[in-house]
Amino acid sequence: MENRPDENKKFTVNPLKLWRDVKDTTLMFFNVCCGRYPLPKRSLIWIIIFLAYVFIPFDLIPDPLIAMFGLGAADDLLVLVYILNKMSPDLEKFRFFRNAKCKEEPHIDAEVISESNEETN
Repeated sequence: MENRPDENKKFTVNPLKLWRDVKDTTLMFFNVCCGRYPLPKRSLIWIIIFLAYVFIPFDLIPDPLIAMFGLGAADDLLVLVYILNKMSPDLEKFRFFRNAKCKEEPHIDAEVISESNEETN
């Protein structure tokens, strides 16, 4: 039986991992828009759900209850953490794609020569 990379993933609230996931999600959708990466439908659905949750005036925890504690966006952040965890398999595939793409692109070693250096020689 094949061991898939998205199996046995645990829910995480590690801020460093979540920040990396936010950056990679943005980069993944940028690459999708540029036509360099295929659209992961599951991630698109999760992003639409998150945006709908943020912009529709319905909250899991009513804002007046958490406003007195200064946590007005706490439920939005919890939903974002949940969705980033659900998108983790697609993000891992994108990271694999990005790393493979970086290895394919040739790098040219070159020396930059300015005009001022040519005049002094």
